[in-house]
Amino acid sequence: MLLEQLVAYAERLERDGKSLPFMYQETNVPWVVKLDSTGHFLDLERTSDGLGKKADRGKPLPIPKIKRTGAKAALLADDLEYVFDLATPENTPETRSKALEKRQLFLEETRACLTATQDSNVQAVLTYLEQLPENTPAFPEGTTPKDKVTFEIEGRKVTALEPVQAFWASKYSSDDDDEAPSTKDAAFIAECLITGKIGAVMRREPMPIKGGLIPDGHTAGMGFISADKPAFESYALRNSEIAPVRTEVAVKYATALNTLLSDAKTHLRVSPVVFAFWTRAVETPDVVGFLKKPNGHALLTKYLSGQSVTNEIKSTRTSQHVKKHISSAFTGNIFDNLEPDEFYCVCLSAYTSRVVVRNHITSTLREVGENLAVYIATQNLIDTEPMGVFELAASLYRDANKEQTAQTVNVLLGFALERTPLPQHYLNSLSNRNRAEQRITKPRAVLTRMTLISLEEIEMDELIALQPNHQSPGYQLGRLMSALENLQWMALVKYGSSSKINTTVTDRFYGSISSTPVLVFANVMAGAQDHLSRIRKSDPAAHYGEDSRLQQILGQLKTIPEVLEPVDQAFFSLGYYHEKADRFARIQDAKEAKKENQS
Repeated sequence: MLLEQLVAYAERLERDGKSLPFMYQETNVPWVVKLDSTGHFLDLERTSDGLGKKADRGKPLPIPKIKRTGAKAALLADDLEYVFDLATPENTPETRSKALEKRQLFLEETRACLTATQDSNVQAVLTYLEQLPENTPAFPEGTTPKDKVTFEIEGRKVTALEPVQAFWASKYSSDDDDEAPSTKDAAFIAECLITGKIGAVMRREPMPIKGGLIPDGHTAGMGFISADKPAFESYALRNSEIAPVRTEVAVKYATALNTLLSDAKTHLRVSPVVFAFWTRAVETPDVVGFLKKPNGHALLTKYLSGQSVTNEIKSTRTSQHVKKHISSAFTGNIFDNLEPDEFYCVCLSAYTSRVVVRNHITSTLREVGENLAVYIATQNLIDTEPMGVFELAASLYRDANKEQTAQTVNVLLGFALERTPLPQHYLNSLSNRNRAEQRITKPRAVLTRMTLISLEEIEMDELIALQPNHQSPGYQLGRLMSALENLQWMALVKYGSSSKINTTVTDRFYGSISSTPVLVFANVMAGAQDHLSRIRKSDPAAHYGEDSRLQQILGQLKTIPEVLEPVDQAFFSLGYYHEKADRFARIQDAKEAKKENQS
């Protein structure tokens, strides 16, 4: 299915003029012979390369590609000496004989195309050619036998006709010529896995996937279908024969993938993998830009429809506002304007000289839009904005550039596009990073909440901001850790003589209280009483506020757990983050209120 989708995309690129047909190349063609539908000569047009130089080589046109290893004619576009028997300067009997031979080869190629296609335009060209040399146009002085010429009928180049292109592709796939993959052995006949047609198939892929487009890819290019060891072979099939595909079809899927991975709008590279995105018929929406830097789910429709976005939605502190934003993503008409088109995504990595397919998604634009809305809604957290894929995935590692695995990124994209549940081991990894760094970063807090929602441990509108009465002991212990950290700072810095704290209570106890709280609970609370005592001597009002906060948190703790399981450790990190963010919000509100009173 993946290769079929890529082949269809390559054919779409050909129709849109964004890629060349199989066995075509862009070549400067200075001469175009214009005919009517019956083969009568109308005009000889001189094209221009547009460079404005004296030696004008002619306009670049896509024409059939051929590799000369002797006298060999191309199809319906070739050198003047092949088409019109244009003599070389050395007009000897030997050169005349060779010129006549070349013209005969061109005629034979045209006749073969007419026999295969029965196309009236090809018939018109052949009718004209058979009337030569009487109807040979007059070429100006300076024309050389190596100048290219092609034909145009009623405003369309004959080489651009689909039957002509199909004939040339079929000829290449079946001929035993210097470029075909079957030069040394007889052609391998089988049913093409993509088209279902029986005929000659490739022995080796004719076009590689460019190695530089896939992280750690082989610089010489990479294979999609190949086998180089007996363990990968069966039924005496070797190399690319293990999955029979026609040569021209293999070129199409390679062209499509190389095009997708070269365009910044259709690929997302997150080491060590790369994702390619495309659609069946409509223009591919800016999913890449959205995943790199999402601006909030309320702007999702604009992203998917390609509209410009000027304003970013900021996350709000109150749960009521956040709920309002979440619900807006699911109002009935938000996705009504999306095209009813198929959406495709493939995740690729490299293994030596081979392409590894990590994931393949087939969906619709509507489904992807709805899933991305959920993906953004799960990121709602106090004091944060939606984050990109790399930022979230990197939060699991000390050094993401060296340690990040393909599976981590693949799973995260699967959650964004398909709503595939995030694994529970994410919680372990996030808690380990928190303990190692003795802090909770915004990306880790966001990914923690996303994972809890994915695992159905919490609801979509839960734990966006501080929930003082949340029943999880882990959550309340996290709040306690943050409150004790602030208490220490007030006692030693704000009301004490220290300018800074070298080792905070978080530095000393975060790891133990977030995993085995019962072992250190008595020690941390003893330190808290000392800090409260110092604050009371300096500022009774501040002491009352901090003591009340501490009592409210402790009042939610029925017991002190011996061990916090991974889910409870995740709640611990969110409790710590919420308490800290809420404290900063209260401080900011107080500053703004004071400024307003002064004004």
